[in-house]
Amino acid sequence: MCSRETLFLAGRVHKVSRYTVAYGLEFMKFERFFWGCVLSLASSLVSFSANAGGSAGGKLNVQMTLTSSCAISGTSGLGSTNVSFGSLQFGSQPSTFTGTIAADASGGAGGEGATQVVCSPDVSSLNVSVSGGNNAGQGSAVGTGSRAMKLGSSFLPYEVYSDSAMTSAYPAAATPLGVALPGNGAPLTLPVYGRVNKTSPKAMPAGSYADVLQVTVSW
Repeated sequence: MCSRETLFLAGRVHKVSRYTVAYGLEFMKFERFFWGCVLSLASSLVSFSANAGGSAGGKLNVQMTLTSSCAISGTSGLGSTNVSFGSLQFGSQPSTFTGTIAADASGGAGGEGATQVVCSPDVSSLNVSVSGGNNAGQGSAVGTGSRAMKLGSSFLPYEVYSDSAMTSAYPAAATPLGVALPGNGAPLTLPVYGRVNKTSPKAMPAGSYADVLQVTVSW
């Protein structure tokens, strides 16, 4: 039987035999036995080394939860009082102009272009409120509108609406209005539309008229 102990003893016998047996048949048998033993033990060691490791298999679960939310394009989400909704830019007109000028909210947190809001598909409507600004009720002699832009002591009235057709005005008291959403998760223009309606033919002082509105969006 070939073992480490046998190989050790065989090695000793082999050492002696090399000098006591003159290349006879017995020595050749011993040589075959000796090297066969060596190869057998080497093969056992290789087999042991190959089978000494192990492996494990199983499942790794992956999960992420998304909550219902809305956000102004360019922000991570609503919930802040400092969100930039952009501005209503009515452009430049001669001080003698009369008639109506319309504008959409633009230049919000998302950069140039219309200010957009995006909501998860399960949000079907928004509640939007717009404050009366700093000069609510002023400038009625100049035109129509519940809010007004100011330059010095002069006021230029305007109105803001929840629809592009400008049929539903936001109350100056900041009462929220419900605005329906398509429910497809696609961005849409912030539902705040402005209009200046100057009816007086009287020219106004030249310069930049301005106002600030507080907009609140909830769902």
